[in-house]
Amino acid sequence: MGVLPHPAEPGIPRTAEAIEGALAPVRRGAFLEELQAARAGDEQVAVMERWHLRAVADTRRTDADRARAAALRTGGRDGVRPLGALLASLGGAR
Repeated sequence: MGVLPHPAEPGIPRTAEAIEGALAPVRRGAFLEELQAARAGDEQVAVMERWHLRAVADTRRTDADRARAAALRTGGRDGVRPLGALLASLGGAR
């Protein structure tokens, strides 16, 4: 059996402008702050690589994904506890 080809590279260039444009609005400020704080060279490249993955994920999320995530965070679905309550209960079980 041959080697499976890799899926095509996501269509977001690894530039600051492209990454910023693809990120969800709530993440853009943090990205720009981290990029500005990084020293030129390898440190900036690492920041760009890390945030590129987030940008790709943000562009692939659908409205249904966002609604599901919000319901899990707030406990807005029947039988689902808010994420904060669940984490608090796990922290207290130690």
